[in-house]
Amino acid sequence: MDPTALRVYARNSTLARIGQVADYASLNMIPRFNAIGSIVLEISADSASTPLLLEGNGLIVRTAAGDLVDSGPIRTVDWSRSTSEAGAGKLTVAAVSDTEVLSRYTCWPNPGVAIGSQADAVYKISGTTASTAMRALVNLNAGPGALASRKNPLITLAVDGFLGPAITREINQFDGLLTVLQDVAGAAGLGFRVVQVGAALQFQVFEPVDRSGTARFSFDLGNLLDASYTTTPPTCTRALVVAGGQSSPRQCKTYDRTDPLFPGLTIEQFVDLTGTDTASVDLIAQMDQAAEEALTSGAGQGSLSISPIDLPQLQYGRHYQVGDTVSAQLRGGAWYTDIVREVTLTSTAAEGTSVKAAIGGDSGQTAVARIYTYLARVKKDLTRLKTRRAA
Repeated sequence: MDPTALRVYARNSTLARIGQVADYASLNMIPRFNAIGSIVLEISADSASTPLLLEGNGLIVRTAAGDLVDSGPIRTVDWSRSTSEAGAGKLTVAAVSDTEVLSRYTCWPNPGVAIGSQADAVYKISGTTASTAMRALVNLNAGPGALASRKNPLITLAVDGFLGPAITREINQFDGLLTVLQDVAGAAGLGFRVVQVGAALQFQVFEPVDRSGTARFSFDLGNLLDASYTTTPPTCTRALVVAGGQSSPRQCKTYDRTDPLFPGLTIEQFVDLTGTDTASVDLIAQMDQAAEEALTSGAGQGSLSISPIDLPQLQYGRHYQVGDTVSAQLRGGAWYTDIVREVTLTSTAAEGTSVKAAIGGDSGQTAVARIYTYLARVKKDLTRLKTRRAA
């Protein structure tokens, strides 16, 4: 086995490790920041490891140095064979990251009572830190504090670090738990994940680490194989928020945000808060937050993809992770800094592991993705340069 190849282990439904899968043909995995990652493993159907690879079991992937890359339950095990293949064919085993467990639950307006007694229309968060609110959502809807019929016995909660700003918001009844956590974390600038700790799946909230001073990638430094970026135009630059109008007086407010790449473009979007009582003491905070979310999700986006070259002094999994902030030198020689949103790892026993990182992206987690603003500035500078040359 190549010393840089990833190590794969199988676990059972109680999260106990049951063996190593050392003879896989290829492994492709994508750890993601604040989202569900994926793991796809191909192996000969003749392998002695195949009894370990069953739906209901799971995979644990570690670096050669023993650091955890990702883990999660196996979802599908597919078999195929062609006339050109010897033996019994191959198995394609697909798993998802443990963060997937959050997508199985919804946010009940009153998580403490049975479904037949749900009288509230919304679940309210008022004045608590973002991390505290996120932990409460998981705890009451899926974790130790949930109703017995909803409680997942594997889920535990890491200690609250009281991270992020105090937030005020209402959550619509039965919104998806994972989606709500993504919205809250994005607005607060936080990360979250579910990782295996012992025989439990621990929900953790964390502050992304800024490694832009040490995790730096460029062609000149010799640690960058290729790089590319793309942009997507905005879908909302003006939020029209309307509250009340049913059991309380109607209130309307307009929020504008200029797009850096299309400064003259106006795209309106209606934000419906008509189910909110305008007598609510936190109405303005709710309207402001609803507008912020609409403008954020509809902002122009940019994404940067780079293929770093793992060097002893700068390796994925040891010196930077998904969620960390890194730097890359782009067109024109300027340095761009942003969060690693996801990483694609491809590993074979013979050739080791290659890395491709996506930085920035369309997660909507900043008011306007920083790379989009950066690219807008670069393109404007290039236009000015062309105009000067033409003159």
